Amino acid sequence: MIPFLFLIAVVFFKKLYVMLLKNINKRKIFEDVAPHYRALSSYGQENELAFNSFFYVSSSEWNLYDFINEFAKKHELPKAVIKLKKIKTGISDFLMTGRGGHDHKFEKIKDIISFYPNLKYVLIGDDSQKDPYIYERICKIFPLNVKAVYIRKTKKVKEETVTTILANIKEMGVSTCYFIHSEKAIEHSKKINII
Repeated sequence: MIPFLFLIAVVFFKKLYVMLLKNINKRKIFEDVAPHYRALSSYGQENELAFNSFFYVSSSEWNLYDFINEFAKKHELPKAVIKLKKIKTGISDFLMTGRGGHDHKFEKIKDIISFYPNLKYVLIGDDSQKDPYIYERICKIFPLNVKAVYIRKTKKVKEETVTTILANIKEMGVSTCYFIHSEKAIEHSKKINII
């Protein structure tokens, strides 16, 4: 059996807002996300202590590492390697966090797949930023390595654009799921035998 490596693009608010105004206990998680991720993590593992590898890839800087790590623990998300951007040093960089490009996510995902080329991957993100575009670029380079792409609808973008991107990804032989509620993603995961 081929082990899976799951890459999740983590989306968070601007650094200043999170650091100064948000308490980790007030941050919510979408319903059924944790059970879905745990099912993906344990798929194909005969030993209860074994799990598939997870990477949380974000365009946030490293100073949010503790926040992301504690958030994952609080919601019982699978343990993961967290890939973040280098901390910016200028005050203007600090205030403009979240407005830059998302090439960091693309480069980190590309590096992970290149480093572990014999694994199959599942990419999970949402349509609020650039995840569909990034995942399409990844699938063009690694169509045989990516088993599935999951994109959550956030109602902040035009659905037709994302649907077109996912159709392009599907033509490359990669399974896709565009969903609002995690139960649809869970059913899809069962259908393609990754949980």
